[in-house]
Amino acid sequence: MGVSYIPVARIGELSAGAMKEVDLGGRQVLVTFTEGQYFAFSRQCPHEDADLKEAGQLVNVNGTQMIRCNNHSYCFDIKTGDCTLPKGGVPLTVLPTEARGEEICIRLEW
Repeated sequence: MGVSYIPVARIGELSAGAMKEVDLGGRQVLVTFTEGQYFAFSRQCPHEDADLKEAGQLVNVNGTQMIRCNNHSYCFDIKTGDCTLPKGGVPLTVLPTEARGEEICIRLEW
């Protein structure tokens, strides 16, 4: 198995709640910093492909960090990708992030 680390931000670059657009070879993802952690997830809502950079809102629901798509009120756990509203909906693609030196990287395995 191979592992690659793709640098997507520098530590301290993102303010709390900010979302950065990243292109991973044609695949659009968002990187955010919230509650002291970095998260990466698909820019497209899996429900009807709304752009979460424009239509998404980071929210904390009972201690769980979520992104809410304001187009249809779908909510996704940004750590697991699980659709929490409506329960059991199509999950959001999430990617693991890791600090490596001064960079925040997305970890890809194949």
